[in-house]
Amino acid sequence: MNIVKKLARDILLTLLVILLIACSPQDHANTTVAVQNTRTAQCIAQQSQCQFDLAGGAVQVLFDIDRIVAEQAFNMVVNYQGTQALISVSGYLEGVNMYMGKIPLFIEEVFPKNKINNKGLDNLKPVGIDIAQLKIDPTSGREIASKQVFQAEVLVGSCSAEQMTWRIWLTFTTVENKSYTKMLTVASYRS
Repeated sequence: MNIVKKLARDILLTLLVILLIACSPQDHANTTVAVQNTRTAQCIAQQSQCQFDLAGGAVQVLFDIDRIVAEQAFNMVVNYQGTQALISVSGYLEGVNMYMGKIPLFIEEVFPKNKINNKGLDNLKPVGIDIAQLKIDPTSGREIASKQVFQAEVLVGSCSAEQMTWRIWLTFTTVENKSYTKMLTVASYRS
């Protein structure tokens, strides 16, 4: 009987440990990140423009959804590649069909995580940055072309119309403190 009790206790303890490991918050967080990373950024059907020229380079404005639905969060991705590095991208959106005020966008740089300074590769850490992509002059160590990615989580409101048009205003500031403002439109739907 003692052997049966000991075996039952060991099995119960093993199951408890497996359940605790399987349900840990850290595993859940990793799963969430993995799911978010599988969403591909793309142009959406009701977008006025996906790409435009800016400061000796090009910008793409992409979304991680196929269709914007009111009151459902989505990510907007801004890809920049050009001869001048950007120090910031800021912006806001406003309703076209119905004025709902200026809704600020909190846009953060996500690539590269470590900027290259004028001294060359001093700040380049192993974060998966391809030096060939950044086009660094091998003699001076300075950046020739900059590739940067910015991202913002966005949420649009709902109104009585089935479809709503939004203006997205983006302001790009270069390392030379020059600012460029661009506007594009997107549509959102109630459901």
